[in-house]
Amino acid sequence: MIKKLNPFFYCYVKIVENISPQIVEFMRRFFTFFCAGSIAILLLSCQKDNLSDFTTLKTTQAKSFTGTGLLDTTGLESVNPAENFDLLLNPGKGFVKYYDYEQQYADQFSTIYIRYDWNDIQPKENQYNWAAIDWEISQCVAQGKKFAFGIMCANTNRSINTPDKGKYVTPKWVFDAGAGKRTINATYWETGQTIKQVIPVWSDAVFLKKLNAFVAALGARYNGNPNIAFVDIRSYGNWGEQHLYELGGTDLTSAQLKTLYIQPYKNAFPTTQLINPWGEAFYNDTYDWAVDQGIGMRSDGIFKYSNGSETTRAHQKAPSVFEYTANYDWLTSEGYWNPDTLLNYIEIGKPSYIQFDNAMYNANPALYTTIANRVGYHFVIENVKFPAVVKSGQAFNLETSVLNKGITNIYESCHLAVALLDANDKVVQKVFLNNSQPKNWNSDQLTKEINNISFNVAKGTYKLALGMFSDVNDAEPKIKFANNNKTANNWFVVKSGFVVSESVQ
Repeated sequence: MIKKLNPFFYCYVKIVENISPQIVEFMRRFFTFFCAGSIAILLLSCQKDNLSDFTTLKTTQAKSFTGTGLLDTTGLESVNPAENFDLLLNPGKGFVKYYDYEQQYADQFSTIYIRYDWNDIQPKENQYNWAAIDWEISQCVAQGKKFAFGIMCANTNRSINTPDKGKYVTPKWVFDAGAGKRTINATYWETGQTIKQVIPVWSDAVFLKKLNAFVAALGARYNGNPNIAFVDIRSYGNWGEQHLYELGGTDLTSAQLKTLYIQPYKNAFPTTQLINPWGEAFYNDTYDWAVDQGIGMRSDGIFKYSNGSETTRAHQKAPSVFEYTANYDWLTSEGYWNPDTLLNYIEIGKPSYIQFDNAMYNANPALYTTIANRVGYHFVIENVKFPAVVKSGQAFNLETSVLNKGITNIYESCHLAVALLDANDKVVQKVFLNNSQPKNWNSDQLTKEINNISFNVAKGTYKLALGMFSDVNDAEPKIKFANNNKTANNWFVVKSGFVVSESVQ
């Protein structure tokens, strides 16, 4: 038996045969301590040597712990919920449908988006056509969607069927008041016809005074509207994209873009999400400043002009939006379309929203499910631990483990709650988990959180459920988990037979 041992052990045994029991015990303890310490050093060394490998992992286990210490797992139940892989609609993310609603695609998109010409919203200085925007908002509310929009001062695609034949995007009355202007020849995209359009001088004081008064009125009307997903800052450049393509003229400096165009919107919309279109590389310092202020980014040239990297700066700070260079048929005919390329661009730019294209969806429905769930956040409950039985009025620890399978964070207001439901899924008692921080649930990260809670209810059996609220005053959860076993009003049922015993005496 001894001859089969490692030589080190063989020598050890031979020595101890000839010494006292006390020395043997000392040597045994020393040997055990030596081995344990060596193994610990070895493990730490391996961890250090392979540190770069951990940064590539798609899931970081137990990244975040909050609450009152570690959870005592004695006598706890542990539930591993089943994931649901269907396309999941949630606020603050997903596909954006441009202009028309189209019921047949309603299960695919979360948001309707429209661009307006300033002239169509304020045809006269003291006259506002708010009805155009209000009607769209009402239609979105009726269909359970949110609305987003931007308002342009220059648009070489303005229809030639307007009374002014496409001449005025910035209203004529602004120029009549003395604002500087240039007249350009533009090509109307549908027919190839040449049209004349009046373009403002972007730094002109009269133009800016009228524009900023309009932006202030726009904010007074729509800031804080819970049915608006975001508002684009589209006052400068062709199509409001903050470049002078097809327009000519003198570019603004980065400082001018910040102070003359972005800051007025920030002042007018302090509580509504703003999105800034990326236009030129020489504005990057202003774009960096904007995302630090919580203003999101937009790329309007995905495929031909952009791989999405312009919007990466907003990751973990504010939402971003992807728009294709052109429609699916054009992307395909010109050789730009590739599904793997689009998925790669999403990984680069980390958008929360992406343009919905009917033809692209019809040709790639499975891809669209993958994209819809990947953009923005996508919360999957991986595990919940709780006592098998609790007493009414007695505090206990609840551990939740949630994996964010989205490409970026949630930027919406969000509050995690636990509730006891009756047999009809009505809430008996709801408790918000104050130690839970969903906005810190980072992409591809498993976050474990421990909350100490108590229920004060009658003795009985209930459904234990989790729900994510956009506002603590909402009647029911608005943000869905990507798990099975949800109620009709978006509670996720952790356990149907949750027992609450008599109250604490």
